Amino acid sequence: MSKTSNRLSNSIPTTTIRISTMHSAVVAPTTFQYVNNHQGWTSSLIWAVLVVTFSTSFVMGVNIGGPNIYNLFIVPWARGYPFPCQKDEDVAQWVARVWWDCDYTDVSLWNITGYYYLPPVPANRQISQHVIDAAHTICFVIGGAIGGLTGQYWYSYLTRRNAIFVSMIFQLLGSILMIIPLLIYHGYTRGDPDRNTINQVLENKDIAIALLYISRFLSGWSAGMCCVVSSIYLADISPRIMRGKVVTFHQLFIVIGVLVGQIIGVPWLLGQHDKWNWGMSWAGLFSLAGCFLIWTLPESPRWLVQEHERNRAAESLRILRQSNYIEAELDEIVRQEATAVTQHVSICSMFTTTRFRWPLLTSIALNAIQQLCGINSVFFYSSETFSLIGFVEDKVYWGIISTGLINLVATIVSEKFVELFGRRPLILYPLGIITFIMILLCVFIQIHIPIIVLILTLMFIAMFAVGLGPIPYVYPNEVFTIDVRPTALSISVFASWFCNTLVTILFPVFRSIINGYVFLIFCVCCSSAFVLLYYKMPETKGKKLSEIEAFW
Repeated sequence: MSKTSNRLSNSIPTTTIRISTMHSAVVAPTTFQYVNNHQGWTSSLIWAVLVVTFSTSFVMGVNIGGPNIYNLFIVPWARGYPFPCQKDEDVAQWVARVWWDCDYTDVSLWNITGYYYLPPVPANRQISQHVIDAAHTICFVIGGAIGGLTGQYWYSYLTRRNAIFVSMIFQLLGSILMIIPLLIYHGYTRGDPDRNTINQVLENKDIAIALLYISRFLSGWSAGMCCVVSSIYLADISPRIMRGKVVTFHQLFIVIGVLVGQIIGVPWLLGQHDKWNWGMSWAGLFSLAGCFLIWTLPESPRWLVQEHERNRAAESLRILRQSNYIEAELDEIVRQEATAVTQHVSICSMFTTTRFRWPLLTSIALNAIQQLCGINSVFFYSSETFSLIGFVEDKVYWGIISTGLINLVATIVSEKFVELFGRRPLILYPLGIITFIMILLCVFIQIHIPIIVLILTLMFIAMFAVGLGPIPYVYPNEVFTIDVRPTALSISVFASWFCNTLVTILFPVFRSIINGYVFLIFCVCCSSAFVLLYYKMPETKGKKLSEIEAFW
């Protein structure tokens, strides 16, 4: 009897354990399924990322990388010298010799029409002429500053997806206008044009240049908007644990666009006297495609929750996660929205409210140093810089393309680093190295050692790409509550484009005055930013907002 009793008593716990195990087995798959289905890549998420980044971020990159090469043709064209042989830079003259049979060795061909040369710029006008020559790039960055600052307001009237659509329209209009200038004002005459031909060509000069500036302004506006609207949309559709990785695709596709723009700009493709307008407009095809493909994407579930449309938000999440197990994630979004202050926050109040102060200042500092480190002195002016330090003919093109390649490789590596090492180390360590590189650049530019300058430039780009490239777009999305995020990101992006404008205008001016020592200015900016961010930038990787705010 006792044996039977023992057997019975032993069987009861066994049954209990089995039931407990079975209960655990019921719960565990749901949790496991949530973690894997909701926190990983799906075909819908991949499609959304590709459509948004190709039609906005990639196009922005092309608009940054291409004009650096086309300046060889745009500068004399805008000065009123549109004929093939009217070039004053060694690289431009090399292209004219090879593709247009221009002869710069026979002085007898340098006739009174000025067909084979550009008149020298008087010494008292050189600084102003540098600014005029960079006018189309200045229009681009001013447009970017306005687009970045106004990006938040599109959310007040449109959805996330519709705001992206508007940014594509701006770029599409800019691309269409870019085609026209070279069609109505050009000189394709081989040989020496007579005075009547020159006068006829110059009739539409002012209209053509105005269209060029308007086109670049619209492209810049689109680029500035996309830095806000695209990055916020990518953050909204991303699983929480993947948010940093997904948002960095915005920077990755900018970098891909820069490289493709540089490659398309070589003289064997569109980098010629009579084709540069197509080289600066073809990227609009991606915006055109995006205007249609954007409607295949789900609306931001977070925006739908803000609009109290829970059912539509749930459907959007089901599409993005390709699963019906979305309630936990949806509840998390609803809780975050419920705890956020839903009142409108103005730009002025962002600066005066104590709890926003350091998140905003560090976001501004990150976006400002992204430009004040001097990165666009490379991508906007590297053709001139490489020529000045001794690169000749096609070597300049290979030098330019190498900057795009190293930028792409380092950015791809940063996709892993951002989540592996966190945000703070990838800002501080590269900033310290960049400061040292700037000092070395001053030295080796002054003593004219081209290969060392190129190596240092590539090292600078690599250090930029792993941290300063992607993190300024990620950081504001992590340190602000949802209700103020669009305003904060708009202010930060405006700071980036404003500093970009300063670099674009002042770099050629200072370079003409102090030569290679211009990089000391970037050195001072980097060291100042390092000190500020060392003391005031928290680590945000994997942390809740309450933990981040405790840092300040």
